Amino acid sequence: MNIFGLVGALLPVFFVLALGYIAGKRNTFDTDQAAGLSKLALGFALPAALFVSMTDIKRDLLLQQGSLVLALLIAHVGLFLVALFLLNRIPSLKGTAAIICALMLSSSATPVFGIAVLQPLLGDTSTGTVGLVALAINFVMPLAIIFLEMDSAKLGTASAGTSRRAQVLSGLKSGLQSPLLWAPVIGILVVLVCLHIPKEVASSFSMIGSATSGVAVFAVGLTLAAHSFHLSKAVLLGALGRVTLQTVVLLGLFHLLHVSGPFAREALVCCSFPMATTVVLFAAKFKAMEAESASILLLSTVSLLVTVPATIAIGK
Repeated sequence: MNIFGLVGALLPVFFVLALGYIAGKRNTFDTDQAAGLSKLALGFALPAALFVSMTDIKRDLLLQQGSLVLALLIAHVGLFLVALFLLNRIPSLKGTAAIICALMLSSSATPVFGIAVLQPLLGDTSTGTVGLVALAINFVMPLAIIFLEMDSAKLGTASAGTSRRAQVLSGLKSGLQSPLLWAPVIGILVVLVCLHIPKEVASSFSMIGSATSGVAVFAVGLTLAAHSFHLSKAVLLGALGRVTLQTVVLLGLFHLLHVSGPFAREALVCCSFPMATTVVLFAAKFKAMEAESASILLLSTVSLLVTVPATIAIGK
């Protein structure tokens, strides 16, 4: 990977990110409009892109990815549960703050940055990898929602028993309704049953899917503009943990499960991506780690300049 290729891939990302940031600082978009852009990118454009990209993967190649999928699930769901258990042992983080931190460590902004960064650098197969990583992330999100709602109910509701069951069901419903969960799953099923997707249908999905990168990155810029940056020890440790810990865990799993190839290399890069923007939204909703999560989002986003070439080199 030469420096010019890296700059050429990342420059458009940071350009669009800066546009979103400037637009946010100038109040060109209000809160509802910014949320609408995120919904367009993550609710419509990205699922379409993931679906059509999964259907482009050859069946034999997809069937070889069982170990990769297992490693991704452990590196996401397993890391979330282990991190939550350990962070809950720290008195200053116990409860909601621990859940937010565990989610930060175990979920990346792969759905936002994945296609925009990886496709110019690593080619078309990277879109399929983004789909597999997004699938793993969407197993973590319902768990996080369940724990957050249960903790909220425990603190503020008298009838905790009834509330707990309702919040668990709410978390599961939220996860199962996510198009980011079903789009790659349906794409995988289409490939496994050898169902041919007509060119016109694939082109239709590709058209809306092409909006993913620009709109999603622009929306992140708006999110960053809405929060002040505060550098602290917690922010530094959080950003460092986000861009390194999951990558190290996944690399260890790859050696343990003997996973290799282009999909594995691309998955490593995905796990070094910045913090998921949804973590900032959860922090604001549940009133925990609000300032820290926004600052970690900015710092981990800037770190793309270092983490992308480093993980590409490690994965070779």
